[in-house]
Amino acid sequence: MKLTDILERYAVLMNLSPRSVMLYRHSIAKLGEFLEHEPTIADLDDFTVAKFLRWRATNTRGKKPISPESVAKDRSQILALWNWSCRKKIHEGEWPALARQKRIHRTPKAYTATDVGRIIVQARKRRGTICGLPAAWWWSTILYAAWCCGSRIGELMQLRWRDVDLENRRVLFVAATRKGGAADISHALPADLCQQLEEHRRSPDDLVWPWDRQPTSIYPSMKILCRTAGVPYRAFHAIRKASASYVQLGGGDATAHLGHSDPAMTRGHYLDPAITQTRSALDYLPALDLGEEAEFVPEAE
Repeated sequence: MKLTDILERYAVLMNLSPRSVMLYRHSIAKLGEFLEHEPTIADLDDFTVAKFLRWRATNTRGKKPISPESVAKDRSQILALWNWSCRKKIHEGEWPALARQKRIHRTPKAYTATDVGRIIVQARKRRGTICGLPAAWWWSTILYAAWCCGSRIGELMQLRWRDVDLENRRVLFVAATRKGGAADISHALPADLCQQLEEHRRSPDDLVWPWDRQPTSIYPSMKILCRTAGVPYRAFHAIRKASASYVQLGGGDATAHLGHSDPAMTRGHYLDPAITQTRSALDYLPALDLGEEAEFVPEAE
């Protein structure tokens, strides 16, 4: 049985989102690239998958090496399909017994408030239309909303007008559109953003920010926007990190702002210490007595 057939069943039973299915398909495609044939359930054995992960880690994307996070994503998704197949007795071979993979914890990197402002200003200069809406309005308002709400780009692009209350300056992201799908979350909107949104308010069931291009084309479009704004590109999620970091810096509850259940998740993956840590260990260390002036004696030749 092909792994794509396994994924078709797995996606339905595990209620995967369309984006998750796309990511799984990408991992299967990379395994097929390594095997030089379409992956099947018979290809799932420790030696083959371990060789694939080594090959994947030494590949490049253009001139850039594949990140450890991408390799870890491929590993976890292939193993998820493999374990599920074994539990369902679809795969009659061995269960996975790969060595545990070392997890790398990266320091969160967010846009600065200045960066976000420059990106939005540049977005207001965009030309053309998106689903009949001015591209300048589309881009500038969705980025402003991402900053104010700390929301994921996927949540914003599923937002419908019935959940936007411009009179009371509130927006509701329903559970069905949020990662995990466990709870709604409500955010306040600033008056100027509400005025901008009012310009193109439509029917309650309409999407606020519809998209009529290839789903993944939004990312290179954002990259171009950052480049023209003179801002280092950090993808959409860095706006979510920025929003959380500045809420924390101001004394707010960044965990509640993002809708997380675990503060450790917020601290470990979203708060940029360059923004939140206004004090460092140097503020607590006593000064050393190093004399009036440092004298360095050159070594004898």
